Amino acid sequence: MAIAGRISTIEYSETFVADNISTGAADGIAWVVSSDSSDTAFARATVAGAGLVASGALHTTDNNMIEFCGDTTQFYAQNGHVAVECMLYVSSVADLAINFGFNDDSLDGGNTLPIELSGTTWTTTASTACVLVYDVDATNDEWHCMWVDDDVDTTTAIADLRMRGMAPEASKWMYLRVELHDRGSGNGARASFMVTQAGKSCVKEFNTNIDRDCALCWYLGLENRAETAHTVYVMAPGWKSSIAD
Repeated sequence: MAIAGRISTIEYSETFVADNISTGAADGIAWVVSSDSSDTAFARATVAGAGLVASGALHTTDNNMIEFCGDTTQFYAQNGHVAVECMLYVSSVADLAINFGFNDDSLDGGNTLPIELSGTTWTTTASTACVLVYDVDATNDEWHCMWVDDDVDTTTAIADLRMRGMAPEASKWMYLRVELHDRGSGNGARASFMVTQAGKSCVKEFNTNIDRDCALCWYLGLENRAETAHTVYVMAPGWKSSIAD
């Protein structure tokens, strides 16, 4: 890590004081969103008891998806340390799948989550991603850690990827954080996953195969698994990146 004066890392936390959310990248836009027909795309809103948030909603349509993402791929593990985080609220966790973390695309072009879990079987549509995954189609309705690099999934046992006892709760705020740490030339990044909710926290760390020079973005995606409406709030989405030598 280079020390340039007193600054060695850059940190950003979104307050939504300014409206900087849009469906496409442009001057003044920090966050981009997508939604399917009948869904409500994320937008700046004021919510009682929370204040300024990004608010979105899934309609009662199976397989519909909404996304909230950084406007560009900007994170590289080779910088030394990068992290993404947010506070997330969902009105219902029934019939829902969630991805949060790093993705190699700002908005997934395939209209499906970068990583999905059915039973104990992973399906990865992203070429490279490192995310927390919640999927009601999984054998265990709990948060899991997962990553893929250059279309090669991790072979880590699902029992190790599972965050036991950490099932999302409806209408409760959750804190989510994913970090990548550089391990030097020739080594994949080390990943750290954190979930804090309902008075409990869980952290898991793994050495991954994620290339240190892969460009990644801040990513959140939610997909309906049946015909259940969901209201979603995002508060204080943020990121951190050290400055490379």
